Amino acid sequence: MSLRDRIGIDVGRRLKLMHAGFHFTADKERRMAVGRDRLKRIASHAERHGAVVLLENLNKEPDEAEIHYLAHTVEEWRYYFDAIRSPAFKLSFTVNHAHLVPAGIAGFVDALDMSRVEEVRLADCFRNGHEVHLKLGAGDIDFADMFQRVEGKGFNGHYTNAFGSLDDMLAGRDELVRLAGHIGIS
Repeated sequence: MSLRDRIGIDVGRRLKLMHAGFHFTADKERRMAVGRDRLKRIASHAERHGAVVLLENLNKEPDEAEIHYLAHTVEEWRYYFDAIRSPAFKLSFTVNHAHLVPAGIAGFVDALDMSRVEEVRLADCFRNGHEVHLKLGAGDIDFADMFQRVEGKGFNGHYTNAFGSLDDMLAGRDELVRLAGHIGIS
């Protein structure tokens, strides 16, 4: 484990958002295995120090991109979270990233054990489009449906807005609360 990872865990003590890594296509399987082993070591260190590491589902990159992020599909994400069973290793579910792949938000939520999800990150985007973090309503995510699915599976963590400025996120928070209340979620 790198000094940077240890310092991040030791200083943070509470939550540290991690990525599974990236690959250059030809080396994907090896990169996934190395990344999984690294995340296991980080989770073990976090557990000893009272920290929590969150693995984020990342965005897909265009086919012609030089690099591709790992853990952007349900299958790739499960490769990591099924192998690492530490109470210090949880998930950060980024809704707009899930909206970019064929499984979509519904497929990710169906595959998730919500007891392992600590955070749901929110931004808007367009279905099967490109990675952007738009203000609520600027894309085509059905946030009411997302809330019903996530809350219906027993999500007990926190939501985080991940778009625009602080003012945009604060306004978005009020809109999300209104939407959730409109469908009976308090």
